[in-house]
Amino acid sequence: MKTYTTNIETETELSVQETAPTYLVAKNMGKTKQEIDREINEQIEKNIASAQPYLHFVLRFEELLDCNDSHVLATLSSLNPHLRLETDRKNNLIILMPTYDTTGNHNAELVTDVNIWNRQEKLGKVYDSSTGFQLPVTNAVKSPDVSFILHSRLEVLKNQEQFRTIAPDFVIELRSSTDRLKVAIAKMEEYIENGVRLGWLIDPQTENVHIYRLNGNHTIQDFDETLSGEDVLPKFELKLRTIFKK
Repeated sequence: MKTYTTNIETETELSVQETAPTYLVAKNMGKTKQEIDREINEQIEKNIASAQPYLHFVLRFEELLDCNDSHVLATLSSLNPHLRLETDRKNNLIILMPTYDTTGNHNAELVTDVNIWNRQEKLGKVYDSSTGFQLPVTNAVKSPDVSFILHSRLEVLKNQEQFRTIAPDFVIELRSSTDRLKVAIAKMEEYIENGVRLGWLIDPQTENVHIYRLNGNHTIQDFDETLSGEDVLPKFELKLRTIFKK
């Protein structure tokens, strides 16, 4: 029997629990909020004083195995239920580490809030982080922490099995203490590239929310501002301070 091997990339990542600069202090230096947001994010990525290392595994299969084949990935997931698996546009298998309990709790709160809104409006279906979607442009399989799809779009795919080939209308990614910011941002940009209409990258480390829209508009809000579902989740508002208390 022929044995195949893969190349494994192991990256040690670092993150910090808190940042020293504040908007008030920086404002007195004549800087805008956007400039401060950027500086804080850069500091978090570089500061190793109170860092937590973690391993990020990328398995490269090249032509050996089509990881983006829905049946292949479903089989791999069923054989390894203790792992969270995604793929990328280059046919690499991404092994994600489980989140810590704080992140898991925050994610559950976010799913609950979106689901309560949807039960009232009855516009579509809400999914948690265990749901994989095959993105239609890049062919990658991703599992957003929270996602929402309109009923009208799901009806077209009602007979499709395994991972649905569809970009959700709305996604949330919650950055944990072990997530690289640049990787999270790249993921959000890929969602938009594939047709996601509205996406929130919630970053508790900087207390910022990166808001991505299908028209390319990208804005940043802090945790004290109310988030709006805009025209994608009409009437939906989220006050992050009810979840992420100071």
